[in-house]
Parts: sequence; structure tokens; C-alpha cells
Amino acid sequence: MSMHTAIIADDEPWIVEGIKAAVDWGKFGFEVIGDAEDGQAALALIEALRPTLVFTDIKMPAMNGLELIQRGKAVSPDTLFVVLSGHAEFAYAQKAINYGTFGYCLKPFEIDEIHGMLARIAQHLESSEKKATPAHSYELYEAVCAGDLDRIGRLLDKSGMPVSIGTPLVPVVVQGQHTPPAVPGGVCLSFPMSSRRHGYLMEERRKAAFLQGMSGGGRSVEFGVGVGPSLSDVAELDAALEAASLAAYGMFATGRPGIYPASASERPIEEQLREIARTLERKDRLGFIAAMESAKAGFRNGAFTIKEAYVLYTSVLYLFPREGSRPSGRFFEGYEQLYYRYGTAEAMVDDLTTMTLDSFAESVETAESRISHKKVKEIVLYIRNRFNQELSIQSLAEQFYLSPNYLCQLFKREVGETIVEHISRQRIEYACKLLEETDLSIYQVGEKCGFQDYFYFTRIFKRYRKMTPTQYRERS
Repeated sequence: MSMHTAIIADDEPWIVEGIKAAVDWGKFGFEVIGDAEDGQAALALIEALRPTLVFTDIKMPAMNGLELIQRGKAVSPDTLFVVLSGHAEFAYAQKAINYGTFGYCLKPFEIDEIHGMLARIAQHLESSEKKATPAHSYELYEAVCAGDLDRIGRLLDKSGMPVSIGTPLVPVVVQGQHTPPAVPGGVCLSFPMSSRRHGYLMEERRKAAFLQGMSGGGRSVEFGVGVGPSLSDVAELDAALEAASLAAYGMFATGRPGIYPASASERPIEEQLREIARTLERKDRLGFIAAMESAKAGFRNGAFTIKEAYVLYTSVLYLFPREGSRPSGRFFEGYEQLYYRYGTAEAMVDDLTTMTLDSFAESVETAESRISHKKVKEIVLYIRNRFNQELSIQSLAEQFYLSPNYLCQLFKREVGETIVEHISRQRIEYACKLLEETDLSIYQVGEKCGFQDYFYFTRIFKRYRKMTPTQYRERS
């Protein structure tokens, strides 16, 4: 059963919500894509969305139901209308039949009555000629890719969508759907851009209603939608479509589906890349983790796009030849391959981090290699990647499903030192590295190692190194 679209127009919100919620629209192949509380708003939706069906009240502000039917059929001839009316308005309902409506439902409604109406409409549509689908313009996208401006102009004119300053167009790109979302025929030009990316081109005045219909009448969008800038010249179409396509990857960057407008501002990621390069050069494990977490936060809050994700991925891989090794990742030819492999930027960053940490060369035998107990080995690795964070025996016990007492006994037996001693030693070794290789202040070094108190850091450092951090730096 093909999916049809419906709009409900009634100035009583409780009636609209009641019909939307109580009626089993999907059973009869329908989906409610919009609603309006007055005739004028309903007419705007009809013109923009060209729905299959409109349920309309008779008495509404701004424009009554009879006028809505007349004007609605003028802008969308294929749309069917069903009148919602009370018994007192029965004469109006009968008059509406003469205007070409499919039928009427009297208030108060019986859900079975509306179901019966939908069943008859579905049968009528099935036996009738198929509704016009969005105008597919494969030629248009080919012309855009080829940069053939004359051909683009001719195709737009032929489709009844000429572009000019007076009638600007807007491109919209949907990312992440094998099947493009259903939109009413005649609203826009539609063209596939890849197996899971679909483009639309429409007049700017239709954009708001189109996006409302895309979200299914108030529900959250379940895919990535990129909205490009408006254009008033065919020469601007290529860049506008590229901007919309990039914006549609907002779902990849933030990890959240939704509607993303194109951004004209640059989003530099160079500072993060410089910090990542510095940490890799110093073989600074924790510094690298922190830099990658910072980049991940940038994607999550929308500061970076898939463009920055691509730069980050390839840059980190290129940094490895200096170290004589390369992670098991592979380079990508474009954004789409990156999207298909990872789905979100956060998953990409996590994978890069794991690959990189696994590739760090160990100059001395690590504690993990001498540990036979699998659970303790996991705990030691966990601490090694997070010892500059707030860790406690209780939190570790909960993380690894052990009792605190058993954890302490098991760790001391396998590692040869207590958990507190192990964390402190890791922090001091890292502090020595930072004191030798950076110009950070003593306070900043202590903070990066997990010590929030300067004097406590100095005391613990002196216990392990028999000198203060300042003396250690001067000696180095």
C-alpha cells in the first residue's frame, strides 16, 4: 500500500489532536503531515505540500471551509477534501459536496466513521490513476555536476521553476535514507545523489512548509536534513547544493538527526591538530586522549562538521609514519565513505584513539605484560588511560564489578603495589615527562597529572623523586 499524506484544518486544537491520535492512519496508508487552526494557514500548507487529503472544518477564522475547498482545489487540483461539520452545519456540508468534496463526517465523530471514510478514499486512490510523484530530474543533477549552466537553466524553465531574484530557489539534501522521504508531487524537483543521499530543489517560499512536512507534522526528524542558502542565479546552484549536502552530514558530526542549515563561517580545527601532533611527538598518551576528547566535544556541540572530521582522520593517520608505524585504519576518498564506515564523528574519534594508543611504542616492559589475571590487566590499562582523572577504589570496584576489599587484595597480589600507590606513581612519571618536555608551570603540570592542590602535588612528587618539581626541572 502506497503512503498518502493528510492535513487537518480545524480551529479547535483538541479536535485536531484527538483525530491525529485516535485514528489509525497507517492502517489505511495515510500519514498526517500538517495541521492548521484557520483556513488561511491551511491554504498555505496545501499550496506548499500538495497533500493527498484534507480534513477541514466549515467554520474557521481567516477563511471558512467552503472557501478553503474552492481555493485549495485551485492550487492543488488532485487533493481530496473531506468536510468536518456539526449537525447545525449540515446544509453547509451538503453544499460542500457540490464543490467537489469526497464526503463529510458529522461531529461528534465516531472513529469507525473516519476509518470507513479513509478506507473508501484509499480504495478510490488505488483504483484511480496514480498520484503524481515528485518530479525527478536526473538530468538536472547531471547538469550541475557537469557545470552546464545553460542546460541547468533550460531544465529549470521546463520544470516550471525558473530561478531569478524575484523567485529564489533553495536546495535541501536528505542524508541517511535508503528511500527518500515521501513528499507531495509538484512541490519540488527531486533527484538521487547517492544510494543514501537525496536532493530537493524548491522555491524559497515553500521551504518552511516543506521542512514541516519533512518532520511528519511535528515529530522529530529521523535523518539528517541539510538546508542550503537561497540562490537567484543558476551559477549559484552548484555551491548552494554542496553547502546543503555538507550541512546534511550534521547528523554525523553531532550524532543527532535533525534539520541543519548551511553555515558560511569557517570552523578551523588546526589548534586541535597541532595539540594532537605535539602529544604524538612526545608520545604523551594522556595528552593525546585529552586532545581527542576535546575534538569529540567539538563535534558533539556542532562546532565542527564532517569536513573537519575528514581532516582529523587523515591527519592523525599521516602523523604515524614519523613513529615508524601506522594504525590499521585506511584513508577515505570522501565524506560519504567516512559516514558509511562510522555513522557518527564520536565513533570515528573513539576508533582513531584506540588505534593510536595500540600503536604507541613501549620502550620498557609494562606492568600489564607481567600480570596474569585478565581482570587486573584490564584495570591497569583503564588506570593508565585515566590516571589524571578522579579515580577511587570504590569507582573502580563498581566499574569492574568487584568488591572494594577483593579488588585491593587482588590488585596488590598481581601488581605488587596498592591501587593508590600505582595511580600516584603513574601521575608522578607523567609529571616528570611534562616537566622535561613542556614549558607548563608547576601548577599546570600538577593539574594535568590529576593533582588539584599545588602543595599536595609537590609533597607527593618529593616522596617519589626525593626532590621538588622545580628542582627536577632545573636538573633536567
